[in-house]
Amino acid sequence: MSLYHKSVRPTYDIPYIVLLLLFETALTCLIVTHIPYTEIDWVAYMQEVSAYQNGERDYLNIRGDTGPLVYPAGFLYLYSRFKTLASHVAAAEEGGDVSGLDGSTSSVAVRKIQWVFAALYLVNSAVVLALYQGVLCKMRQRHREERNSSSSALVWAWRIAMGITCLSKRIHSIFVLRLFNDAPAMLLLHISMYLFACCDAWALGCVVFSLAVSIKMNVLLFAPGLLLLLLQKNESLLGTFRHLMICAAVQIGLGWPFLSTYPVSYIKKAFEFDRVFFFKWTVNWKFLPEELFVSKRWALMLMSCHLSALAWLARKWWNASVAQRGQAKTREWMCWKKKNSNSDANNILTKLSPEYVIYTMFVSNFIGVAFARTLHYQFYSWYFHSLPILHWIATIGSSTSCSMMMIFSLIVSTISIFGVEYAFNVYPATKTSSMVLQTSHALLLIKIFRSNIPIIEDRHVSKQKHP
Repeated sequence: MSLYHKSVRPTYDIPYIVLLLLFETALTCLIVTHIPYTEIDWVAYMQEVSAYQNGERDYLNIRGDTGPLVYPAGFLYLYSRFKTLASHVAAAEEGGDVSGLDGSTSSVAVRKIQWVFAALYLVNSAVVLALYQGVLCKMRQRHREERNSSSSALVWAWRIAMGITCLSKRIHSIFVLRLFNDAPAMLLLHISMYLFACCDAWALGCVVFSLAVSIKMNVLLFAPGLLLLLLQKNESLLGTFRHLMICAAVQIGLGWPFLSTYPVSYIKKAFEFDRVFFFKWTVNWKFLPEELFVSKRWALMLMSCHLSALAWLARKWWNASVAQRGQAKTREWMCWKKKNSNSDANNILTKLSPEYVIYTMFVSNFIGVAFARTLHYQFYSWYFHSLPILHWIATIGSSTSCSMMMIFSLIVSTISIFGVEYAFNVYPATKTSSMVLQTSHALLLIKIFRSNIPIIEDRHVSKQKHP
């Protein structure tokens, strides 16, 4: 057996992931030590946190140099910890003589926080690679009888996708050179997806998902997909309602100091859905006239497209469930309470397949990104790690062979992914870079609309209820 065929064995999966993480560690350390930090929002974050630490609870009065605070309460708690750490570092390094904001914005303090974000980046990379590995393991289980070169090619195609997740210049910058709150929010989101997809831990996953929302509300773009998954997992409205209450309880608990004092201003600013962004910062619509970009009718049109795409995909997912699980079982989602049975079938618990969970949540988010009113540079972190897996699942699906057409499609997908990377590395954005970005988005949208839905369900027998 050739080395090419031996290397696709499962025993080589973990060493491959370790090599990728070692590469990421070395690259991230080089970036922190050799590329200058760029101040964008850190000072404003520290100003907002200082107002909170000084006792302000009215969100309308919590402001920084970039404007009023527009993030939920979890952001304040997390960045308060960062500010405390930065202040301690500044005091220790500068002998107690610290600058404004308790020294949290000094170069020494910022460098320490960069290392914290470097660690967050590496943990995020590990979690993302674990998601990809979960899909690869399931692909192997279903195709373990295949021992030909086509199966080997599919495994290596998947490993190439994993490698692509480590190659983004802009993502490294967002995490360790800009210190945006998008970074910890997406880390928590990816952890929640791992709990859903690979651990079947839905209650804990909902807690972590809601924590991610509490840092930045863009995570709500994943919510339509999560709602569908909860309905399928619980097979009842009651079970789904219980999981949604977990999410709500986390938000209420974290936001209580503000909800109990100035509830209107907190809800209005922390979840500001009608926010209008500046045209000069947009990455995705630079080829439009500015007056159209900021207009209400353009916002309404994009929202209509977003909702229409979700509705069309919901019907597609419903039809796939009917085809794979049957009409009767699919309709059980809409029952208030799961039907009881004395048969052995009652002991068979529903376990959704990892690739289905991951694909559904990433598709939900991507639809929101594709029809977003604007994308700033840091918003790239919302969906970069999902691009390879979306392209690959939409192309490969459950296939056991690797045709020339499939290889060609994967090459086009790779070019499309690097087209998105190109667009987010052009500063300031141009008409051309925005057109490249939208073309790449359109290609993936078409693939999602045309592709088959992954296998929905794994089944196992157990008398224990899952959370």
